[in-house]
Amino acid sequence: SRRGKKRAVVALVHTLLRTSYHVLRTAAPYKELGEDYLDERRRDALIRYHTKRLHELNASV
Repeated sequence: SRRGKKRAVVALVHTLLRTSYHVLRTAAPYKELGEDYLDERRRDALIRYHTKRLHELNASV
């Protein structure tokens, strides 16, 4: 659908702008994090979230 493409473009531009802002703000050289960086970040966040939820439910992890 058309809306999905627009959302994907906005998400990509947002990521690029955040990266550019950070590089300019800190005067740090650009460091390529790799194509899997955001996927790994999301994976780590999901693991933390679900682990926390299991602890809240008194389930053993």
